[in-house]
Amino acid sequence: CPFRHDESIRDKLLQKKKSKEEDANNTKRKREDKIRQSLSIRVFGLNYDTTPDDIRAYFKHCGPIVEVTFPTFEDSGRSKGYCGVLFQSPKAVALAIELDGNELDGRWLRIQEGKMYLRKWEEVENGRR
Repeated sequence: CPFRHDESIRDKLLQKKKSKEEDANNTKRKREDKIRQSLSIRVFGLNYDTTPDDIRAYFKHCGPIVEVTFPTFEDSGRSKGYCGVLFQSPKAVALAIELDGNELDGRWLRIQEGKMYLRKWEEVENGRR
């Protein structure tokens, strides 16, 4: 290039561009974290005699429960051994996940984070109105 460029101006420009990209990535991560706040858990290893009321009583200290999904066999009506619990807040989910490995009705429970996320739940609720 026949023009003589000032290196310091070039470095400042590149540094400014790099900081803008980092800021954009940080805001994107924060947005993703907000989207990924789970509102549900899945509970495995339930006793076949466990009822939805037992599940509500077991998790009531974690926070308000919106819904308990409790699949049963059609012919006998007994539990399939797992269920889903939808809470009102991600904090309740965190408290419930801490109960992983505890016992209910003589069975050790496996508790995992569910797939109903805060943003998705808000969209579903707004769609109902």
